[in-house]
Amino acid sequence: MKIPQLVHPRYWPFWFGLGILRLITMLPYRVQLRIGRGIGRLIYLFPSKFKKISETNIKLCFPNLSCEEQKNILKKNFESLGIGIMETGMAWWLSDEKLRATCTVHGLEHVEAAFAKGKGIILLGPHFTCLEMIGRLISLQYSFAVMYQPHKKPFVQFIHERFRKKKSIQYIPRHRMREVLRTLQNNVAIWYAYDVDGGKKRSVFAPFFGIPTASLTAVSRLVKLSDATVVPISFYRRDHEMGYDIFLGEALQHFPSENLQEDATRLNWSLEQAIRNKPEQYVWQYKRFKTRPDGEPRFY
Repeated sequence: MKIPQLVHPRYWPFWFGLGILRLITMLPYRVQLRIGRGIGRLIYLFPSKFKKISETNIKLCFPNLSCEEQKNILKKNFESLGIGIMETGMAWWLSDEKLRATCTVHGLEHVEAAFAKGKGIILLGPHFTCLEMIGRLISLQYSFAVMYQPHKKPFVQFIHERFRKKKSIQYIPRHRMREVLRTLQNNVAIWYAYDVDGGKKRSVFAPFFGIPTASLTAVSRLVKLSDATVVPISFYRRDHEMGYDIFLGEALQHFPSENLQEDATRLNWSLEQAIRNKPEQYVWQYKRFKTRPDGEPRFY
């Protein structure tokens, strides 16, 4: 008799880690954050490809900072990353009642005005370390959809199906553009994490922190096809780490243009401003500058 794939011994460490995370969510909020910060500090102590990528990204994006200032951002970033692990457990298992009071949403009038147009909304935001928690908190306010990349690993896919999918959140694979358009036509908000490297075929090179960066053209094309409204979103863990703030900005006007590079530049600028507010909370572990213009050397 074959052992079911997810019960295979190679997955036992993941099940053990998942069980520990579930137990930690039963602890007081402040204790969970301390544990997360400690995990982040521990991860920072050891060399890893994620640490090297993060260090490279911070140096590229903040060249005017001293080495000590760049290192300080990196240290705080790994602390924030560890806290993000704890927040993921909280987002999966805590009740609505416990979470609702931890968040303040600013700029709801911008979303209401966009919904009044009846054409759907694209919430444009970056990847921050508290992303999982913010997704859960927004779902308490609105039903919305998320575009995501399906994962080939069974355990990751199981987590997505078991813990991430909520009744008020619709998940749409990135390649199902017809479903995305239908969702917008139903006047639903779609969360689009735009800061990903999709390669040259689906992108144009536009400045991001002053660096020519492969930037997806999908948002421009979606808005042209649907007449949806693009609303910038940013979100942060508060400095004293007792709650979250979500900021919804004014809708982008006269978007898209006839120039995909100009559009990408506007979108990148919006994300950059959000990241500069709290650079230590951004996910720097991603190879954002992996795709380079022809003839340029690689960063990683």
